[in-house]
Amino acid sequence: MIVLVGVAHVIDVAKPIDSLVQHYAPGAVGIELDPGRYRALQEGTPRGKVPIPYRLLAVMQRRLAEQFGGEVGAEMLAAVDAAKARGSQVLFIDMDAGRLFSSLLRQMSLKERVAMVLSSLGGLFMTRRRVERELQEFQDNEERYMETLGRSFPTVKRVLIDERNEHMARNILKAEGLYGSVLAVVGDGHVEGIRRIISREDLVAYRLKDLRDLVLEGPVNNAEASFSFTIGS
Repeated sequence: MIVLVGVAHVIDVAKPIDSLVQHYAPGAVGIELDPGRYRALQEGTPRGKVPIPYRLLAVMQRRLAEQFGGEVGAEMLAAVDAAKARGSQVLFIDMDAGRLFSSLLRQMSLKERVAMVLSSLGGLFMTRRRVERELQEFQDNEERYMETLGRSFPTVKRVLIDERNEHMARNILKAEGLYGSVLAVVGDGHVEGIRRIISREDLVAYRLKDLRDLVLEGPVNNAEASFSFTIGS
């Protein structure tokens, strides 16, 4: 069994995440992090040497999370805590962020690189109202939103969205094979892409908009595991 849960890293959905893990009690819980990012979240410290756009993104996320009354990555930490409480395996299913962004910058044209830096700088001044407006636009027509992203930032779309969808989908399927069931917490923009790649009718997906009024009835199953590691590459 595979359950996908879509989140926004600046919006606090820690309680629904905890409820979903308790409800499904999966054999494994996968989170959209690599070990280094997880440690940085745990310790509340910036992560070593990373490209400038990555640093700007981190600053923007922290500021927006404060506006939404939460902390960046709270939903991921909640997923880990809930998994440990249920005895589920914790898996880091994402690519290494530092290498990912370095690879991205090497592949980008100068024009796209400049546009990305300018966009990142502009993001530092985003308000909660603007985030909610863009989120609504994404939810209203996700396909059009992704097409627009692909036209403006083709390398960003391919490397940060499409290739990561493939990577995480492989790790999710591997986790299901090893542990019988997996609940994966990923950015909401990855859910549809991962779902298309896995292409299974029995896959269960919760989008960010579903988490705000989440109602669950009783546990689904039980599973046991004991330690954390990174699955796949």
